[in-house]
Amino acid sequence: MHDRVIDELAACRGRPRGAPRLYTVALALALAACAVRPAPPLTTPTPLARTVDLSHVVREDMPHPPSELPPRLLRGPAGTLLQLQIGANTGSLLRVVAAPGATLSNLEQLSPRDLVLPAVLIDARDRAQDTPGFALSAADVRAWERAHGTIPPGALVLLATGWDLRWGAADAYLGHNESGTASVPSFGPDAADLLLNQRGVAALGIDAPAAPYAPAAGFYLMLENLTSLEQLPPSGSTVVIGALKLQAAQSSPARVLALVP
Repeated sequence: MHDRVIDELAACRGRPRGAPRLYTVALALALAACAVRPAPPLTTPTPLARTVDLSHVVREDMPHPPSELPPRLLRGPAGTLLQLQIGANTGSLLRVVAAPGATLSNLEQLSPRDLVLPAVLIDARDRAQDTPGFALSAADVRAWERAHGTIPPGALVLLATGWDLRWGAADAYLGHNESGTASVPSFGPDAADLLLNQRGVAALGIDAPAAPYAPAAGFYLMLENLTSLEQLPPSGSTVVIGALKLQAAQSSPARVLALVP
């Protein structure tokens, strides 16, 4: 029996039958490597308490920038959607904002990892909902951090302003006033500088139209025209951004989902 095991071990290594006994230990190890190993056990995904849709429904009457054509949904006799016309800056959308000379500057260059981000929520509805010119300040960000911890690099920082309640009234949502200028809540310049250039966050998001802020280097993602941000906790959510992979484009309508554990 012992000789038979030696011969089988030798066959596993491709050695001739009758290999010297000094190979016994090495061949035993080789036979173990040849054996079929059991598959690792399946892991159970972390259960989700809920999934929150942060995107508006695409409709023909939704707000859109004056510089873009109105959205159009062309349907067939049975109501089937045949054609969609929508501006790249219309609806809930993703924008790539890059510094001059950045190696990544458009949507098609983004990796899947760029579109799945840990999120934190700063809820400023009590001050911003009825204040068109509200701007989140660096002091507001630091106050949030004292309560919830320092915002980590690579995070998506979401700002809930309550402005999404105006979505059904285009002029009110876009912030048009009698002077012809637009005024909506925003990340203030000092808050954007703190988050992007000091904390190193990957993205900003807001439930209102957004103005881009030039980063000192590289790029960041800007999500705008979001909704239902108040349903998220201050931290712990993961946001999945489903943006169209458009060639040489800096913005695209997007379906944005938050996974809340």
